[in-house]
Amino acid sequence: MAFVHSYQDDDDAPAAAATSLRRMELLLDPSLPQHLAGLALSQRGVLTTGQLLAAGLNRTRIHDIGRRDGWRTPLQGTRMVAVQTGPDASQDLMRAWNQAAALVLPHAALGFDSAAVEWGLVGVPRCDGVTVIVPPGKELRARPGLRVLVRPLTTHDVVSPWGLRTTSMVRTLADLLPTLDRPSGLAVLDGALRRRVRRSDLATARERARGSNGWRQVDDLWELANPDAETPLESRVRSRMIDGHLAPNALQQRLRDSSGRVYARPDMTIDRHRRRRPERGPLYIEADGRGPHGSPGAAYRDRDKASDLLADGADIERFTWDDTFDPMRIPWRLRRAL
Repeated sequence: MAFVHSYQDDDDAPAAAATSLRRMELLLDPSLPQHLAGLALSQRGVLTTGQLLAAGLNRTRIHDIGRRDGWRTPLQGTRMVAVQTGPDASQDLMRAWNQAAALVLPHAALGFDSAAVEWGLVGVPRCDGVTVIVPPGKELRARPGLRVLVRPLTTHDVVSPWGLRTTSMVRTLADLLPTLDRPSGLAVLDGALRRRVRRSDLATARERARGSNGWRQVDDLWELANPDAETPLESRVRSRMIDGHLAPNALQQRLRDSSGRVYARPDMTIDRHRRRRPERGPLYIEADGRGPHGSPGAAYRDRDKASDLLADGADIERFTWDDTFDPMRIPWRLRRAL
């Protein structure tokens, strides 16, 4: 029998605006000790084998209950006894993996994509499992679901604001950016600025990233980051535009009518003077994600917005997530539209 709990994850407040209520469905039989439910909630739905044994279960019963109720084993010595059911279930699942690592690997630090999840950075490609960093001399054996990297760690590189040892924001960005493709890298940096990470911190991370594998291919992105890009998709589209020598002139430009009312706010704008057809107005670029633009109401709003823009002589090009995977598709369509 399962219990459904809604809970506020206050521990995540330093990393994200923890104002939305998360939902977790605990897969715990009512016959189990009551304190296990509270312990599971405080540990993101993860319990260790040691905690279950201390509650009076033996290994045979742990195995039988886990098989019946669908408990997962993210890492050896842990059991995921919950299903994340909130709007951010995918992110919450990765956070549960992080929790499992913190419970059984107290001397390791979450790093790279796993640390990015803790800091609330968006745009990072999802990876199953967890990535940890250990200093030289304290090597761990990699295992299914666990990626271990041996790197020097200073006292300033590791923080524990949520009770989990995690690389700092600067160290996380310095480690992560060189491992990403350019669209993902720009999405991460744009998102970091939206989270009010300071430009000076980005500059520090950039210096620390230099010399690592892959740093040259993303080195210019540190200066191109812009918090006005509202979603990872917008950042990815802009990255392809930049690489195609078609960088937009403005992001989220507010267009006003004669009364001063804002009637449209296109995601990106290429100014009129850059077009081969001077009789036309600006070229507006829209990044259409499935969530914000997938509902019938959004379709009507997009239609009305497009009508207003086209009435002023402008043109619109719309791009989806799939368009960003081909480095040539977006520049080709924009050059044709210009």
